[in-house]
Amino acid sequence: MEVHHHPNVEKKNFKEYLLEGLMIFLAVTMGFFAESLRENITKKEKETEYITSLARDLEKDKINLCIIIDDNQKKIKGLDSLLSLADSDMANVKNRKLMYRYSSHVSWYSVFISNDATMSQLKNSAGLQFIKRNHIADSVAKYDQEIRGLYIAEVPYNKFTSDATEFMTEMLVFTLKKGDENRGYPLVNKDKQKLQEFFNKIQIERGWTNNYIQNLQERVPYNTKLISLLKKEYDIE
Repeated sequence: MEVHHHPNVEKKNFKEYLLEGLMIFLAVTMGFFAESLRENITKKEKETEYITSLARDLEKDKINLCIIIDDNQKKIKGLDSLLSLADSDMANVKNRKLMYRYSSHVSWYSVFISNDATMSQLKNSAGLQFIKRNHIADSVAKYDQEIRGLYIAEVPYNKFTSDATEFMTEMLVFTLKKGDENRGYPLVNKDKQKLQEFFNKIQIERGWTNNYIQNLQERVPYNTKLISLLKKEYDIE
């Protein structure tokens, strides 16, 4: 009968078990730290990417703010020219001609639209969580709040521009063609009270246009300050 002998298994002592346990612990710990480091690097890269893109959008906003302010300041000058005719004799064809010329500023408007592609990403995809510097996150949120306030100021600006434009259709003949001086620039309604109502509408439009300009100007420092802050904190050229 064949007899099988079991191989001798070397028994491990306590120190060897302890060493193996320690090696396993170190391997798991190093893996955890490596994964954590990778996530931190990814988040930091994502933060820099968002901030760089936001800074570019803010630069575009800065240019647009200046353009819209200039546009509306020109509109104010045009409305002032029209308002200077408020007490003029509209029986005089020269005054009616000027009224037609300056009325082109009544229906014209220019509004600011923020380049908010990056801002929308930050808000909609919880991107603000990537911005670890609290003062930066606060400044970005503050700028967004200011822009939303500007959009609110746009509402009466549009409304009273629309009101004045609608009233203008009751005063001027829009079928006149360029060079059609023979018709003497007629008015649809020559009633003095109606004319006064028309100029009242223009005065109100002017007031809300000026209010809109002030709101635009108030946002410029927020824009400039945030651009400077982002470039300094993230070393953006």
